[in-house]
Amino acid sequence: MKTLIMIVMSSIILACNANKNVSNDKTSNHGTSLCPVDGTCTFEVLRDKNFNMKADKFGNPYSELVDGDNIVLKFEYKRNTSSEGSVQDDYYSEVVYLEIDDNLASVELEGDELSSVNAGFARLCYCKGQTGTYPIKSGKLKIIELESNSYNVIFDFSVSEVPQIINSINESFELKKSD
Repeated sequence: MKTLIMIVMSSIILACNANKNVSNDKTSNHGTSLCPVDGTCTFEVLRDKNFNMKADKFGNPYSELVDGDNIVLKFEYKRNTSSEGSVQDDYYSEVVYLEIDDNLASVELEGDELSSVNAGFARLCYCKGQTGTYPIKSGKLKIIELESNSYNVIFDFSVSEVPQIINSINESFELKKSD
């Protein structure tokens, strides 16, 4: 019984650490966002990309990353599956996108101003009628330059179209100027 308790406690402690990915050698990050213990979180800085929100022929909203002139900050939460692949529809993830200018300066936006960074929230799951990508219209975004090429993004937000688990992001990252 003691062994089982130790394994469970170790799993909980290790699950609290978010996985952090760096998209290329021109960017890096150091995350401080809280990630739910039932999943993993990643934060990526994607150079030379644009983020688009589209709808398919049935009106279902979805997101698209395409080559472009901007930088996309991408925060993703993926819930751990309990069935280890035995149930195909047992996936759940949320993705937050922010599209920023390559010549980033400190930013403070709120409410409808979030459209200037093309803020988007994607909920991906087998949740009939409650999945898709939606613009984030409610929230506060701060991107603060800490020192040369080092930034902190603090984003508290909500969407009304679908339920959400992630509603706050606090990440630090480096952004080396492109040559």
